[in-house]
Amino acid sequence: MPRRPRIDLAGYHHVINRGVNRSDIFVGESDYAVFLGIVCKACKAYAVVLHDYCLMSNHFHLLVETHRENLSLFMKHINSNYAIYANKKQKRSGHFWQGRFYSRYINSESYYYTLIRYIEQNPIEAGLATTVGEYPYTLASCIANRQTPPPCTLDSKLLLELDYENIQEMIGVALGDEELEILTKIQKQKVLTHDNTKTIAYSKTLKEHFRRKDRNSAIGIALQDGYTQASIAKHLGISRSLVSKIVKKNGVFSTPDPFKEDFDTIDRLGKSRTPFLFIVSYNKTKIFAQALQDLDDDIYYKLEDWRNYPVKKRDKAFTFSKSPVDFYTYKKALDNILEEIRSGNTYLINLTFQTPIETNFSLKEIFTYAKAKFKLYYKNEFICFSPERFVQIEDDTIATYPMKGTIDANIPYAQEKILADEKEMAEHVMIVDLMRNDLGIVGSNVKVEKFRYVEKIQAGDKELLQVSSKITATLPPNWKDTIGTLLSQLLPAGSITGTPKQSTINIIDNVENFDRGFYTGVFGLFDGKSLRSGVMIRFIEKENHALFYKSGGGITIDSDAKSEYNELVDKIYLPF
Repeated sequence: MPRRPRIDLAGYHHVINRGVNRSDIFVGESDYAVFLGIVCKACKAYAVVLHDYCLMSNHFHLLVETHRENLSLFMKHINSNYAIYANKKQKRSGHFWQGRFYSRYINSESYYYTLIRYIEQNPIEAGLATTVGEYPYTLASCIANRQTPPPCTLDSKLLLELDYENIQEMIGVALGDEELEILTKIQKQKVLTHDNTKTIAYSKTLKEHFRRKDRNSAIGIALQDGYTQASIAKHLGISRSLVSKIVKKNGVFSTPDPFKEDFDTIDRLGKSRTPFLFIVSYNKTKIFAQALQDLDDDIYYKLEDWRNYPVKKRDKAFTFSKSPVDFYTYKKALDNILEEIRSGNTYLINLTFQTPIETNFSLKEIFTYAKAKFKLYYKNEFICFSPERFVQIEDDTIATYPMKGTIDANIPYAQEKILADEKEMAEHVMIVDLMRNDLGIVGSNVKVEKFRYVEKIQAGDKELLQVSSKITATLPPNWKDTIGTLLSQLLPAGSITGTPKQSTINIIDNVENFDRGFYTGVFGLFDGKSLRSGVMIRFIEKENHALFYKSGGGITIDSDAKSEYNELVDKIYLPF
């Protein structure tokens, strides 16, 4: 008899497995740590996020988020590696697990949050604890006891937003009969994927969906939960065509993705001469574009003298500490890059790292008080205070200002030294050549109007000198109709990738140990006539309660590891 197909849809999954014959799978405290280590390695290998876990002596619960259809591969990695470890330690052989694993697909937030409570209350139901967080082998226990959670849980939606004081209030309340019914009487619907018929789980029955709710809105939510129009029509006793009309008229109610726009949207806004703000991630997969008249309340920007927030003076002292990557880790990445350079795969590459930081200021406070030409605050998720302009378009002239070369302004003869440095000169020449080629794609009459001019910027408690150049080109008269197309041809910015651009991007993807996201992307504003934009460097991102500062620098064959490392660390500052 063939095996029942597993749920391999990308999304959220509740995964359970237990020892064969219900035997213990964890027989010592170290076993729990080894298992979590294997889970975290699997998360990294298969791009999976662990949202919650509970490790009981003879079984485990995992709440995971997959981004590809690879749940089976993910679980195979965990099951096989832990079984090898446990069998060797316990000097046993034969089957270790009761089966491959059991999983449920989660396709609604209500089911997600109910499951977290169910998972965290498992030890209470088993009589091993009296409150959530008391049992040591759960994510809630890490938070309740102020311990560092496993790294693979850092994107958890709910738990890491709590603290030890309110964790009982949020997830410690016992599940009610209705909530238990969601978990124990889950209905199933067949879902066809590219290869097999799978099953997914509803979070609510149709009866529950339509209880004390406006019918039309309930239809939208039920469709989100996976019910078909036919099953909804049958439940309501109306025709399927009527359900279809309601859906077309009202739409399916969903949470919009703020970064779902594309370069075509930017083209349309420009063509209508609508003033708008745009934000584009490093790899161009996430794009935000919104008319200024409709701009969300919690988005603030500054592009030189264009801003949408009041200027305030800092009225309190700030604290700031940073924990940069160790020199050995940095040098290992740099050595890999130097090998690529020696092989002829790149000549200049921008190597970046993310650094945990701590400060008594909020992201909004840092944004408000920071001194920089280009600043962006996005909904308490990330900020940048960048000294680097990307492109500026006035009339039919586009200009870009690549920035390469940094030195402490307090060093004697700092300007003379940075301009005479052969490594810095070579790096700057390469990036200017790359940007000349990029502007040649979208314009004509390309010129280097200024070469290696020096500007002074404030870097926390000291001043830095930055070296830039100005390159211009002439655009077609209709450039306002194709702003999105123009940006798509220029991005990612050459100053934060390297040359040759595409092969260097591939090397960056292999060498760097984090996702750049919006860091080193660009943001800008079109006012109906002209355009300004900045490169998103000097970038701080909030991930749950933690802040990460992302910084880096250009690497060439002449790069000195210690000097490059010091430059990376020097760029981690608050510009007050």
